Amino acid sequence: MDETDELLRLCVRALVAQMGDVPGVEMRLTRDCVLGLTGEPSADFNRLTLGADPDAEGFLISSVARAKERGLPLQAVMCPGVLEALTPVARRLGLTAVGTSPLMVLRAGTPVAPSRPVRITRALGPELVTIAGDLAAAAFDTSRDAIARCIDVCVTKTAGVETWIAWDGDRPASTVTVTPTGDTAGISLMATPPEHQRKGMGRALLTQVIDDYRRRGMARFHLGATDAGLPLYESLGFETVAHLSAWILPGPSAGQG
Repeated sequence: MDETDELLRLCVRALVAQMGDVPGVEMRLTRDCVLGLTGEPSADFNRLTLGADPDAEGFLISSVARAKERGLPLQAVMCPGVLEALTPVARRLGLTAVGTSPLMVLRAGTPVAPSRPVRITRALGPELVTIAGDLAAAAFDTSRDAIARCIDVCVTKTAGVETWIAWDGDRPASTVTVTPTGDTAGISLMATPPEHQRKGMGRALLTQVIDDYRRRGMARFHLGATDAGLPLYESLGFETVAHLSAWILPGPSAGQG
């Protein structure tokens, strides 16, 4: 198994951990593919990952059928190994290609230059979980109610999803989520609201979190980058191992008005 396929399997596990406690979530998965439907009217909360599964086409067809049956938009990513075969299928099913999502990895031994120290705390308990959710909603310009239903509920001590907050003095400024699996951890939901951006808060938080996990034995870190986050991750030593093809299935009301 090459590194891309291995990391995609870890992404599948991370998505299961992140969505597992969402009330009413519908999940279907194999080792290499996962569908998670929260029922929210935003594609950001209905996710499909297609790795190098022998029946990735069947998984794609059944997943899109289920999303359409429920009247939900869907966000999908495909690994390079299945892209050629699945592209015509995806288009026939009504998905639209919207670019790529770099799959990045920070390997053991890659030095990460320390940033300015900030106070960080793990989001546990109602007050801190609410603060982390507020930061995510502001950073992503997303409904706070949707964040509460789909993210806040999964931030618990035993969920396998660990969320951290960085503080600028006494003000919460940035948050990030880590999903450990063995000696490899997934990084996601890196969120810094506009009023705290360009102050180095995200960098400070991520470098301290990486350093802390490395001291506890974590060897690698992986993430799916956005255009906005790519320069930060590259500057920290993350390398792109694959460009995942990104697709959107619009909801039934898209384009109406």
